[in-house]
Amino acid sequence: MRTIRIFLCIALALLVIPAAAPAQTPAAAAVSVGSEDSSEPFFPSWEERLAQARLKYNEETVNIYSRGRGKYRKGKINVYFYPSSRKSGDMNICIRESLQITDEAEMEAILELAARDERYDPEEFGSIAFMKAQWIAHNLAHSMATGSEEERRLVETLAGESLSLVVRRAKELDISQLANISARERILYELIELIYGLDRH
Repeated sequence: MRTIRIFLCIALALLVIPAAAPAQTPAAAAVSVGSEDSSEPFFPSWEERLAQARLKYNEETVNIYSRGRGKYRKGKINVYFYPSSRKSGDMNICIRESLQITDEAEMEAILELAARDERYDPEEFGSIAFMKAQWIAHNLAHSMATGSEEERRLVETLAGESLSLVVRRAKELDISQLANISARERILYELIELIYGLDRH
């Protein structure tokens, strides 16, 4: 029941906070082009943003590991595949530094690397767009739990637990297999996919 309340809170936030969309990276910010007198802004295309994100997040800067195969690396984005406690053989994906990443193109670049791993199966975890939707929901939940007094009160009321506990649980992103995601959560993620147009391929 607690999980349902948290996701209802996120769904409400999506409806009332238009700024909830992932932020733009510096590469995506408008820059002046043309003559010295021109102040016409230039916005990089999605393909250009993604190319920049792939340069930033690659095998050198993203550490993908699992229990007994690799370990946490300070200074990198750590993507950890670990066994789910719900069912033998199930896996989860934990992105430890997920709150550092707010740009959708950067999320995609990191998830592309995770998707190359032999432990990733799109039939089990869903598409990259679906995983991005989970990431956006996760960051939004943390943002609200650490945001304005009104947002914090709303999260605490709907979650039915202390803000400190909500914040602690939202520090890292856990991506579960589709079979372990409730129908309500799945609808929420699909709604985020639709609102933000996350499937650009």
